[in-house]
Amino acid sequence: MNVNKSSLDLYWKDDFVALESAGKIILHELREDEAEGDVHRRIVSNGNHSYFLSETAFQHVQSIPLPRQLDEEVRKVKHSLEMGIFAEESFAWMIVDHKLFLWSVDVELDFMNLEIQSGQTIVSVGLAPPKKGVFKETIEWCLIVTTLDEVLLFALQKHDGGFRLVRTHYNVSTDSIPSVSVCGLPDGRIFMGGCDGSLSEFAYESPSNGTSHRKTQEQALNGFYDGSSTSMPIINSTHNATTQFFTGGKRALASALYERPKKCRKLDHSANGFKALARTVVPGWFMKIPSALFGSEKMGSLDKIVHDEERKCLYTLSKRGFISAYDLRDNKIAFKASLDCVQISRQYLSAVARGHMFVSSSSIEFAGGGAAAQAGLGGMEGARSILKLADPGNSGKSGILTPIEIHVLPRSESSRLTLLAITAGGLRYYLTSLSSSLDKSNLAPSNKMTVCHIRAPPPIDPMTGSCEGSFDEDIPGSRTPRVFSETVVDAAAYSGGHMFLALKKAEQTNSASAGELGNVVIGTNTDLVARKVTKKDDVVLRELPGGLTESVSVPSALFGGRIYSACANRTAHNSSVMKLMLNSQTPSDSELSNDLAPPFYPRVARKEEEKEYNGKSPKSSRIVGRSTALVQSTGTKVSGSLVLMQVMSNFFLSRPLSYGLKLNSSLRRSANYSRHPLYRLSARYGTSGFSFTASGKVRSDVSVPRSRKSNKSARLSPWLQRPAVIPLSDISLSHLFPCTTTIVASLGGLHFFRSGTILQSLSEVLMAAGPHLDSDAGVIAFYNNYGAKQFCTMCLTLGLGCGPAKGNSSMSEELKRRAKAAAFKLGGRPKVTKKEGFENELNEAIVVENADEPLIPNSYEFSQSFLSAGLTSILSRLLRPIWFKPAVVVTEGPKENFPAKVELLLDEATLADVRSPLFALKMLMKDKFQKAVEAVPGVRNLDSSQMEIDGTNVLTQSMQFRGTLRLHNTASGSLSQEDAEVTAHLVEERNIHSMFRLLSRVIQLLDLLSLLRRAQVMSDLPEVEWGSLHGLTISQLVQSRGGQERVDSLLNSLVSSSSSPSYTNVIPTADSDAIAKSLATECYLYFSPGSRYAYLGFRAAKEALRCLDDSARRSACIKHSVEKFLTAASYWTNAQLITGRLMHSGEIETYTEKAHVALRYDSPLARAASILLKLEEYVAIVDICSITASNFNGKHNSTALTDSATVFYPWENMLYHNRKPSIVSSNEDSNHGRNGMSSNSIVVGTSVTPQDAVLTCNAIILYNVLIVLNGPSSEQSKKMMVSACAASSDKDFLRAFFQNLIDTKHQSILLKIDSPELERWLKNNKDHELMWQYYVAQKKYMKAGELMWEKATKMNENFLVEERIRCLERAKNSYSSAMAAVNNRLHEGNANPEEIKNKSNLVGEYLDIARLQLQTLKEMKSLELTEKLPEDKLKEMENTLLPVNNLYNDYAAELNLFGMCLRIMLSCKYDQAATIEKLWKSIICQEILPCATGSEATYNFLQNLLKDSLIDERIVFLSEGDTGSLPLFENGEWLERLRGRMEALGKDFIGKGADYVCPVDFLVSILEGLRHAFQQGSESSPWPLDILVRINAPYPDLLDAYGSIFEREQVSLMGGGDAHRRYLSLKSVVELLEKWISMSFCGDNQSNRAYRELSNSVVSSSLLNEIGAFESSLDSLGEGRDEIQTRLDSVKERIKRI
Repeated sequence: MNVNKSSLDLYWKDDFVALESAGKIILHELREDEAEGDVHRRIVSNGNHSYFLSETAFQHVQSIPLPRQLDEEVRKVKHSLEMGIFAEESFAWMIVDHKLFLWSVDVELDFMNLEIQSGQTIVSVGLAPPKKGVFKETIEWCLIVTTLDEVLLFALQKHDGGFRLVRTHYNVSTDSIPSVSVCGLPDGRIFMGGCDGSLSEFAYESPSNGTSHRKTQEQALNGFYDGSSTSMPIINSTHNATTQFFTGGKRALASALYERPKKCRKLDHSANGFKALARTVVPGWFMKIPSALFGSEKMGSLDKIVHDEERKCLYTLSKRGFISAYDLRDNKIAFKASLDCVQISRQYLSAVARGHMFVSSSSIEFAGGGAAAQAGLGGMEGARSILKLADPGNSGKSGILTPIEIHVLPRSESSRLTLLAITAGGLRYYLTSLSSSLDKSNLAPSNKMTVCHIRAPPPIDPMTGSCEGSFDEDIPGSRTPRVFSETVVDAAAYSGGHMFLALKKAEQTNSASAGELGNVVIGTNTDLVARKVTKKDDVVLRELPGGLTESVSVPSALFGGRIYSACANRTAHNSSVMKLMLNSQTPSDSELSNDLAPPFYPRVARKEEEKEYNGKSPKSSRIVGRSTALVQSTGTKVSGSLVLMQVMSNFFLSRPLSYGLKLNSSLRRSANYSRHPLYRLSARYGTSGFSFTASGKVRSDVSVPRSRKSNKSARLSPWLQRPAVIPLSDISLSHLFPCTTTIVASLGGLHFFRSGTILQSLSEVLMAAGPHLDSDAGVIAFYNNYGAKQFCTMCLTLGLGCGPAKGNSSMSEELKRRAKAAAFKLGGRPKVTKKEGFENELNEAIVVENADEPLIPNSYEFSQSFLSAGLTSILSRLLRPIWFKPAVVVTEGPKENFPAKVELLLDEATLADVRSPLFALKMLMKDKFQKAVEAVPGVRNLDSSQMEIDGTNVLTQSMQFRGTLRLHNTASGSLSQEDAEVTAHLVEERNIHSMFRLLSRVIQLLDLLSLLRRAQVMSDLPEVEWGSLHGLTISQLVQSRGGQERVDSLLNSLVSSSSSPSYTNVIPTADSDAIAKSLATECYLYFSPGSRYAYLGFRAAKEALRCLDDSARRSACIKHSVEKFLTAASYWTNAQLITGRLMHSGEIETYTEKAHVALRYDSPLARAASILLKLEEYVAIVDICSITASNFNGKHNSTALTDSATVFYPWENMLYHNRKPSIVSSNEDSNHGRNGMSSNSIVVGTSVTPQDAVLTCNAIILYNVLIVLNGPSSEQSKKMMVSACAASSDKDFLRAFFQNLIDTKHQSILLKIDSPELERWLKNNKDHELMWQYYVAQKKYMKAGELMWEKATKMNENFLVEERIRCLERAKNSYSSAMAAVNNRLHEGNANPEEIKNKSNLVGEYLDIARLQLQTLKEMKSLELTEKLPEDKLKEMENTLLPVNNLYNDYAAELNLFGMCLRIMLSCKYDQAATIEKLWKSIICQEILPCATGSEATYNFLQNLLKDSLIDERIVFLSEGDTGSLPLFENGEWLERLRGRMEALGKDFIGKGADYVCPVDFLVSILEGLRHAFQQGSESSPWPLDILVRINAPYPDLLDAYGSIFEREQVSLMGGGDAHRRYLSLKSVVELLEKWISMSFCGDNQSNRAYRELSNSVVSSSLLNEIGAFESSLDSLGEGRDEIQTRLDSVKERIKRI
């Protein structure tokens, strides 16, 4: 039975939910560890500030006596004997008068010694790092030795595994003011405290005349990439002359006068102007006289100087108890404040003694109020006793308020307190130099110093060695702070909460005897034991006492006389990890709510990419190795001769031979490439804090991805680059600190003490326990003292090999076994209990409310086991150093074309140290938490692709009960015990499983970063896209989907870029293959199977390209490559990677643009297709693209993929790699443009949809198709590519393929594809023209004809009649082709010829009518007659085929388009002569009328003509003298119009086989009548004849027509007609004959119509007979007889010549 799907099913459905849940728990633990580590917070807390005696708090380890030679030297002492420890290098030193002895406290080596040749007594010594660029690299330290008259600098050089002292030329005069203290800073600066209270600096420079201050370009570059510089200037360091004069003393003056190089000088930082001037010009011996005037006798000598590196502050302590603070920012020094500790402490003690709750002094702050102040001093009585001892009248004890030691309190101990001073009476002053503002980021010292707390020493009586004092009944063993009258501190040391005091009786004198009993020593540690015991309801409760609770060691006495110096050194196993641990303040919720920092792509890459993807070969490529070259200091390469000259010059000038030259270890480029590097790995790592080159104004819209056009990386917040230091408790740091070692120097030798850690104590308890750990008294006591959760945490810490077991082979394995056993036996069990109101019962396990826990019913709460809580706690502490820190910080190059700077968080050594315990924890979980780790809790595997909730009845009933409770919102029910146990175990196993997933991801991420570092410098791999990871924290990369996508993008780029043109000819080496294998086996949670198979595919493909074309090896490589690509394609489920648009923006319209984007941004699919194209594997291109597209459109079940080749557990299969994309339906194209995207779409990052991925797959195929079709490929290759595409079964792709061929003007290729899908696509697109072309190309003429016929005659679609005519024409041609095919038996074999013929004829008839309709429409528009039609009729006329009757009656006749009427009659073979003649008369009247005439005959003729026409126009008869408004007929304006109209119509009719539409005799009669009416009996040109000849009227017909007119006139003459008209008629006949003959002799006889007609008439003798008939009528002709005869004779003569 399945459980409610809203519980665990939804929890595991998303791969990142479990990681986010585990991340929240880690965040809670990190913040919990930060609660009690701050010393200032412990002071202000409500506690008793007690001491507790402990035998393990401070233990003597060993004593090493002084070498015999030193004993002998001690006996010879005359003036001065001092001893000390250099904590920086663990050197011990001894001054015996003018001799100095130096030896290592860690290694048994001979001691070094030096002797001042002048015999002057050595006053003080100090150690400092060498300044950069001054000494050789073998110089580790500089030793500063001061005497009464001078300060000398010695170098400590590595030699034969040790050190040796080397004398340098650096020395300065003390100006008669000896320096009694020396302090060296990490940057090499050296400060000295004078006996007069002055602070000076020992400044020295390179011996090359100060050139070390002038940076070359190469040095500036190195400073930018490997240092902390934020820019790359050429620096010329100069100093103000006045400043040099007043601060440099006499040497500054001498340098100014004699222009000597300022190699070494003493700078006075505490002198006023007058004093500086005096020291500059007055001799030193004279300065001793008025020293009281210029000195600082009030403060006394500066005995101590300490440096606060974090806060860039320097503190000095004078002999009389004055503490001063100096600001060292910007490489300067400025005095800020001074505090008289003796005076201020008296005010503090006085206020406490009086019970004041506050003090009016601005230099005193009661941290924690008056109660805390009293608790620190043993109450009001304790303060009074201290004041009494410090009374000036008590001469032996008056100095107990004067500090003798000062120690910096780092930010890892307190964010408020900055300095700890220890007095001669053992009092501790907690001071701060910070301002009281709330701005914690301001670390600069303020203008005042404040005493925040004073704590008295442990109540140790040095005489008896007893620890006395009152104690609290609720806190057994507690001791109140107290100062004894006999106590005086000779030496003190402090480090990390551990204090050492060397006590003596006040009356005891200093002894120089090594055998005499010396000081009593004690040590204190921070105490974290839950000692406060209370009872409530018979329940024993234990908690921390609160305040500065410390454990104190049992006092012990040392032999050897007075202790001169003590040094406490708290060293972690790995200082880099410790730095990261301490600089790890957990960000706030608002800071964590920021989106991922956008990726950065170096600007230098853009131009190269544009060249590459515009079809040009890039001129540059990749860094592939390293080479060396000698270059000048300016970075310019030099020739061998110049190198030799420089070396010789250096030799003669006693310079180092390499001076002026440097060995440039530059990146070696492959011979195939010259591309500039995109990234340069910095030698600086995040362990010391990232440089601030990527700092600046943080964008408020940081979530908006930057495109590749951005030339700057996203600026990061300061908390990302350098997280604030957070004070952590010792218990949180116990896995890193082995112990605190204190070294004490006395004449008895070196004495070593150890302050044990909590883990060390636990290890001793576990190793001393019996076999039954869970009942051992010591184990149980430890369990109670520190609580169950912390006990389990510490046991698991030891079980991992951290703490005392680290590196201790003698106890490591047994201790780890016992620690694990103790944790599991006392770890408790998870619980689900009913909430019964608030209870004060101690429960250290995390309680999870059911509001965030869907498995827990209402009114119930879940408590995890202490073991699970401890597991979470140790994991959080192991992750703290890296969890919220960027893995990579990338900064753009300092200038254009410079590589981007890449700073990694971890170097290899630190990464290994971070990874080691994490990996051990993973192994522990796999071994001890098998049930929670090996399977997904609450889910059982059915097969490789399905999971089902565990169907146990108990769990099912629990879930049903939970649902019932929530449904009814009642708490009346209860879970059974069995249900509660099952549910509790299920929730805890789920949490542990989530933690294991997170832990596995962290380890694999660390392995990935290590492999990427290796890949960066490999010649055969592309450069790592570090910009993808810019600013992403480890937590984001581990637990966020966005982080996974960035890593996917980077790894994909690493794999896919290997196929770019720059790397096509580079075959991966064995090292690259090893990297790929490591990625697959060690980083499989990040390195997807798709990338793994793609790498193998690219490798085989590149190898194939290097083989001969027809070789068997090439074929095998191609086959292997195709197989791997096909496999990889089934795993490519990330839409962002496929499209190449992860965090890239821009409008992407066309398929070509999509393919270009995919190629440019390293889409694996695009890259694979590109290299397969070179191998001419066209089918493979289509196949891999189709498989990839099927991952997104539901045609391939990508969620069922398995890849068990590398995973360790079955549930890890495809974990974080299966995107489970939402399925894209094929009909979604309707919501997009032609290419599936709106014109304004902007796709970035996770907004890339599965539809975009499918479109990109198609685009890649189509892009490669175009490359083949447009390139120089052979026709066979083009055919193969097109065939491969056409053979695809993906209908969506086929449709895109067809459309793309059209869009790219490859329509001819499209039409050659014989595909049913193409035919269906064309039909669906309703592109009839393209469909017709396809049918024609495929020789399917009948379908082509039917298609065009249907389109032309379809009535419900409105498209222009012109288009219909074109369709009819194509249909006609198609049927004609079909008939020809049938006749030739080529195609259309089943078609009926008769049917084809009938269809062709029908189409022809429709075509004729349609053409007439179009002609009618055009004429209507030209005559502007469309306005006379209703809108619907006009639309019908324009868009449909009209029946011929409608065309004639409703349009042509209705609008008096008589010419069109004649054409329609011609088309319909309508031969009614009366109608035709009436139409012609109407046409003639349209051109003449309306008009006016003054001739009665003309008026009558026109009236008769109008009467027989179809128009209604006016004819006006004008009386004499009347002009009228109408055109005058006799003017002849109508003639040209009539001529044009007649010619246009006549040419359309004559010779069309239906001359009845154009009756020549009728037209001759009408036109000649108009001629006579127009001429009024006068002779004129024969324009009617010209018109008829122009319309190609047959000459015989014209002769007959004119002959008929002559005959009618002759008959009319006999009836009394006009003889002149008879003459004119005969004259017209003669004119016709002359015209005919004239036209017969023009041009080629064969093509001359007049000649052919004349020849036929002559041959038939009909012409001559008619001429003879005309001649016979001449006898009756009176007028013009001779003229007519002469012209007829001429005609006959010309006829005879034919």
